[in-house]
Amino acid sequence: GVYNVPTGGASKLILHFNMNIGSCPAVQFCVNYKNGGISYRSARDDFGFELDWTEFYTTTRKPSAGDVGALPVSGGVINGNLGIGTPNILGGSSIVLGDNDTGLKQNGDGLLDIYANGVQVFRFQNDTLESKKSINVTGRLTPTDYGNFDSRYVQDFRLGSYESGQAWMGPGFSDTPGYVLTAATNGNGDELIDGLGRRPMQKLIGNQWYNVTSV
Repeated sequence: GVYNVPTGGASKLILHFNMNIGSCPAVQFCVNYKNGGISYRSARDDFGFELDWTEFYTTTRKPSAGDVGALPVSGGVINGNLGIGTPNILGGSSIVLGDNDTGLKQNGDGLLDIYANGVQVFRFQNDTLESKKSINVTGRLTPTDYGNFDSRYVQDFRLGSYESGQAWMGPGFSDTPGYVLTAATNGNGDELIDGLGRRPMQKLIGNQWYNVTSV
């Protein structure tokens, strides 16, 4: 049968079908005006209509993200891991991309790790970046702070303070590590050298000048 049911200033159309036989002896459809939705409920054996109305989703009455257990466009929370194009075997709070063991995984408070074929290769922390493998760079690395490796390379080179010594009828200079001769003087113009001059070779490492040593 067909029934008209008033509902607060409007009404709904109820279509009732009854075979009175089988596991589903009867079914009802509830139709709202102006394509306002269709719901149904079905009977079970002799128990009648045990459950309330169930609505049909249509092109004009589409389900919300919450209705179908999906994330809304505005965002939401996924409980568990996520696989894009593949199942996820990294587990925990992780995302894999195209490969079931390659992606990102959160391994603790403030710890974000990158995995490739199930192997951790990089870690992001709030105070440091940690590479678990060698890094190959084809471009230029431009740090803003050289303090951690300034002490391992020579920044500048110079000759230190001048020292003079008597060569003619004097001691001259012995072999001293790091020094080079920079002058030889002949005051009277004869064939003999009167004096010698030398300076230490120095290198700058960090903020400190060091005399060069000998092997």
